[in-house]
Amino acid sequence: MELSHYCKVYPDEERPGCFVLFSTKKASKTLVYKETLQSIKEGTLSPSDEAILSRLGMIVSDRKQERQSILSLFDEVNRENHGLHITTVLNLDCNFACIYCYEGQIKGKRYMTDQIGDRLVGFIKEQFTKDKAYLLVDFYGGEPLLSIGLIKSIAKRLKSFVQERGATFIFTLVTNGSLFTREVAEDLVALGLESVKITLDGPAEIHNRYRPFKSGRESFETIIRNIKQTCDIVDIGIGGNFDRDNFKRFVQLLDYLSMEGLTPDRISAVKFDPVMDNQEGDTLPVDYRGGCMSINEPWISEASVFLREEILKRGYNTPKPAPILCMVEKMNAYVVNLDGLIYKCPAFIGKEGFAIGNIQSGITDYSSSLRLGIWKNEECLDCVYLPLCFGGCRYMTFLREGNIDKLDCQKAYLDASLEAMVKQDTKYRAKA
Repeated sequence: MELSHYCKVYPDEERPGCFVLFSTKKASKTLVYKETLQSIKEGTLSPSDEAILSRLGMIVSDRKQERQSILSLFDEVNRENHGLHITTVLNLDCNFACIYCYEGQIKGKRYMTDQIGDRLVGFIKEQFTKDKAYLLVDFYGGEPLLSIGLIKSIAKRLKSFVQERGATFIFTLVTNGSLFTREVAEDLVALGLESVKITLDGPAEIHNRYRPFKSGRESFETIIRNIKQTCDIVDIGIGGNFDRDNFKRFVQLLDYLSMEGLTPDRISAVKFDPVMDNQEGDTLPVDYRGGCMSINEPWISEASVFLREEILKRGYNTPKPAPILCMVEKMNAYVVNLDGLIYKCPAFIGKEGFAIGNIQSGITDYSSSLRLGIWKNEECLDCVYLPLCFGGCRYMTFLREGNIDKLDCQKAYLDASLEAMVKQDTKYRAKA
C-alpha cells in the first residue's frame, strides 16, 4: 500500500510529531503520528491501520490505477444517481436592484407563461423514468416568489405524480427573502418545500446599499423579520456576496444574527462567496468592479479562510472542502429557462450557444459544446486537487475568456486556503 495521489499531508502545529491527512477524493481526514507516515513509506503498517487508512482513501494499492480510475468518477456518480434535478427559472423580474446582479440587462418583466409551465411539467414527467427514486426542483429567478402561483401549480402536480410512483418529491427556493412570509412558507411547505436560501450581504448598512428594493427602500429588516417568522418550519440557509473592501464586516452580520436569536440551531447553514465581476462587452452591467474574475486572486483565499473561521467559531454550519461535482458534468440535472430553453448551468441562461435543447423537442448532444471532460488531461490528473476542482468553473472561464475552451485551474487558491480550512474543521467540528 502507498499514500494516495489525492492525499494532502499537513503538519499539526498543536501536536508536535503529528500530521493531518486529508483525502481530496473522499473529503475525509485523520490525524496520524509521523511514525505511521514512515510505516506507509516502508510498507510496515499494521493490518488495523492499513484497513482504516484504506477505507478513508489515504492509502491505495496502486497509485497508477488510482489515477486511471478517477477518469471514470463522473460515470460512477451518474450510474449511482437515481434522482432527477431540475432548476427552473420562473422569471427574470425582481423587486430588488442589486448593484452587482449577474443577470444584469437580461432582467425585466419576463415571466414563464402557464403554457410553458404545463410543458415543463410534461418534460419533467418524461425525464422522471421508473428508475428514479426522487425529484428535486429548484425554483429560481429573478425573484421566484413573484411567480408564486406558478410555483404552487407546478409543485402540486409534480408532488402528486411523483408520490403516485412511490418516489420522493422535494423543492427548494433561491430567494431574496423579502416575500417569504409565514403564510407563504406554510403554503409551500405543504407542497414539498424543503429548504430556502436567502441572501444577506453583510450588516444592514452594507446590505441595504448593495441590495435595496427597486424603490430605493432598505430591505434588510424585512428579510430578517421573514427569517425569524419562518425558520421554525423550513430549513433556511443564509448566503452572502462579499467583495475585497467589505468582507471583514460580514462578522458584524454573524453577531447580529446571534443577537437577534437566529442562532446556529435555527439557521441550517451559512456560506459567503465573492461577487463575480462582469466581462467587458457582455450584456451584463459593467459599472460594478468590486468582485473577482478568478478564484485565484489572493484576496479571495484571505477572505474565504477568514469568514469561514468566523462562521465556524460561532457554531454555524458551513460546507466542508469536498469534491466538486459540477452540474454540467452530471446527468439528470438540467436548468429550464422561462422560455423553455434547457441549459446545464443557471449562469449561462440567455447566452448564445449554451442552450442544449428545449422542453418541446428535448435535449441535444452537448458533450462538445460544453467541453465535457475538459479536465481529462495529464496536468489535471497529476494534480492532488483534481477532485476538488475538476477543471474549475466554466462560467468563470467565460467571464475571462469569452468562451469555455480553457480550464479554470484553482490550484493557487487551494494551495493558499485548503490547509487552513481542513484545520478549521478539525478545530471546530467534533466529528468533522
